[in-house]
Amino acid sequence: MNAPEGEVKFVPKQALSPTPQLYDELVSDSMENLAKASIGFVSINNGSVINDNGCGTGAASAAIVSSIVDNSVNVTIKGTDINEDALKIYRKNAEDGGWPAEAINMDSNALKYDDDAFDITIGNALLFVLPDDGVGAVKEMRRTLNPGGKAILNSWAYVPNMPTLEAAAKATRPPGTPLPRAGLDKWSQPEFLRSVVEKGGFQKGQITLHSADIYVTTVELDRYANMLWSFIGGTTPVGWLESDEENWDMAIDIIKQELKKTDGYKELPGGRSLLKFIANIAVATK
Repeated sequence: MNAPEGEVKFVPKQALSPTPQLYDELVSDSMENLAKASIGFVSINNGSVINDNGCGTGAASAAIVSSIVDNSVNVTIKGTDINEDALKIYRKNAEDGGWPAEAINMDSNALKYDDDAFDITIGNALLFVLPDDGVGAVKEMRRTLNPGGKAILNSWAYVPNMPTLEAAAKATRPPGTPLPRAGLDKWSQPEFLRSVVEKGGFQKGQITLHSADIYVTTVELDRYANMLWSFIGGTTPVGWLESDEENWDMAIDIIKQELKKTDGYKELPGGRSLLKFIANIAVATK
């Protein structure tokens, strides 16, 4: 599960607690829509055994299940993650949705599966939240794939949230303060994603790159801006500043204003919004 980074010390009183439930509300349908677009580049055959690596609460597993329209196609999904709170939600979602899936607490960098165990493995919005750019996880994904199996990995080429958060941070914090989630720009380049997949052991000629527009529906905009700043605003090496509490409302107003300027922004009924993201998608064959 994508989680806040940086050591958290002081926390503004307005900040919402970054729980798996808040994360699901924040990302809304983005993770499932990202997974749907990514899965669309492979064929899911009857009897496929699939690893949803870094499954979180189950967005990719839900996308896999919804993509199967032929009732004669049966699959088995193994959801793996190290966040037990997220896995509890995954298990509930799997039970409610009738997924052919189970959730196991397992590190992406040390999968407890034999070699050649899966036909498909997906790391949905996974690599850029792992140490060493997720190379260790890619190695494990390749090891556990059957020969001819497909690994699906993705990253964001464009995230409308990040420029808005940077604008809020620059306007409300002292000059030189590190920006939230600094260092993620490299993931916007598809060739960087390819390089990580290659370092994980896949041959360059067996990696295909794709791009997809991902449209995301937010909750009411004020709530969304507060969640966004709560979840990501403190993810810097210095964490939250005490002045962030005093400047909270200013930051939220800037985030809302900047979001409305982003490419593809559309207001929806009930105060909700539609945001446009762009994804890099890599499909690698073992």
